[in-house]
Amino acid sequence: MPGIAKPKPIDAFVDNMADAHHLVRLADALTNQRVRRMRKEMRDRLGVAMRIPVKSRSELDCVESERLFLLFMPGSDLRPADFVDHKPLLRQALVAGCAATETYIGDKVMSQVGPLLWANGTPTDRLKRIQMTVGDWFAIDEYDRRRRGLRERIVAPYVLINASTAPNKVGELMSLIGVPRWTKQLDDERGVATGETEAFLDRVTKRRNRIAHNGDREGRGRADLTIDEVRTDLAGLESVAQAIENVV
Repeated sequence: MPGIAKPKPIDAFVDNMADAHHLVRLADALTNQRVRRMRKEMRDRLGVAMRIPVKSRSELDCVESERLFLLFMPGSDLRPADFVDHKPLLRQALVAGCAATETYIGDKVMSQVGPLLWANGTPTDRLKRIQMTVGDWFAIDEYDRRRRGLRERIVAPYVLINASTAPNKVGELMSLIGVPRWTKQLDDERGVATGETEAFLDRVTKRRNRIAHNGDREGRGRADLTIDEVRTDLAGLESVAQAIENVV
């Protein structure tokens, strides 16, 4: 039975980004817009429909938004107050979007490394500067095709470690596969002002790091984050990935 072909980097990126968009949709749908507790008349009607004993119907409550009506059953440890703040989902959506972009950049770079390592290939200066240990050399020597060993043992771990949305890391990996003036090329592809792609990646990466490492704390509390902000940033990451796809 033939093996399943590995998806193209851009296809895997789209699939991974779907997780981030799913979190945003959940945040939007699950944000409670109901001001008052569910009326007794509604609790009774729903209690009858759900066959809930009369003595337990006072425990019924709900979350209501433009997209859904969520009923809390008696004994539930969830309350409408748990659905007032959607920022936890939004923070994770932004982290997921950055992770999808990092994975895409690493996969895209590795897809271009092979020809540079062929016998008649021309490795870039940055590729030639990747360091290896004596242990790596012995491991590569065991490969029937040493250039494959070089790719798997040296280049792949280097790319995995350095794959990031941080502008300096993006530039490093673009340089690794011979993409010159990456910021200008991506700005041109995205149709934005000079330096905007670099500034965007720097801002999103810092926010992602603050979420991942500091709980998104700003001063004594946590920073605000809106659905529109996250949707804009996810669209920006998608734009950057598509620009890399067009340039590389």
